[in-house]
Amino acid sequence: MAFPLAIPTHDVQTGAPDKGNALPETSVDSPSESCLATTICEVKDRVRWRTPAWKPAFCERIASAVLESSKRHDVPASLILAVMINESDMNEKAFRTTIKQGSLYAKDGGLMGIRCILDKRGHCINGNVRGLSWKVVMDPVKNIDIGARELGHWRHGGGVTSVTIRMRDSDGVLRTKQHQVPCTHKTHAYWAHYNHGPRYIDRGPARHYPHRVAVLYYALARVMDIDTTSLTSMRLTINDPGKRRRTADRPVEARYRKLCEAIRGVGPVCTERSTAQLKHDSASPN
Repeated sequence: MAFPLAIPTHDVQTGAPDKGNALPETSVDSPSESCLATTICEVKDRVRWRTPAWKPAFCERIASAVLESSKRHDVPASLILAVMINESDMNEKAFRTTIKQGSLYAKDGGLMGIRCILDKRGHCINGNVRGLSWKVVMDPVKNIDIGARELGHWRHGGGVTSVTIRMRDSDGVLRTKQHQVPCTHKTHAYWAHYNHGPRYIDRGPARHYPHRVAVLYYALARVMDIDTTSLTSMRLTINDPGKRRRTADRPVEARYRKLCEAIRGVGPVCTERSTAQLKHDSASPN
């Protein structure tokens, strides 16, 4: 589930935050459109649990949308695709509802799991989806762009964290005060905020959301022959006491082991096969 631009309501100290867990620029993390389209079709076919396969033309449409949004919002294409798998199993029609006090409160849906808090007319009233109809939010290309915009926002200073400072007041008395500063993602990957909102959640099942996305991100990057050095060296999530550190190359939960196995089963499609070949395969009888 994505929180559309949940901007903090308190004052935040501005300034240039340090790089923290910064990743390389997206230009070195972007596959070709044909490579991405082929990968999308192949992965979709392996994770589409009881939903129809995508035709090559639709895969090409999704690939184009991913690459355009990747460039527009400075977010790696592989990460966008990883979030897509995590949030919806690449089901463009997936959604769930939230009921409050017996009434429909919100829907989360589409490829990127975008949250829409609804008014009585069925329009969103939250974040950067404000004013959009649910139908527009569910459009696959629009949904991808909304999700990529969220990721870009969190990557570039959208998250916050609290720091404690001590300073003397006008009477010379030493006071302790909490300040909110831009999150530099030192203990977690920036895409944690896609699920958590402005503040990283360091307890409960949600704390490992960034690792779950990271293992998909890593598997996709390897399939598309994209460098993973920065991803494997960065700190993704907090360490559980007495347990091995979580890394991008090691899925832990059963669902993510299964998903990564499915992605790895695609093989190095970008060096061995073309979209034209994929079209030929898709046209062949099962």
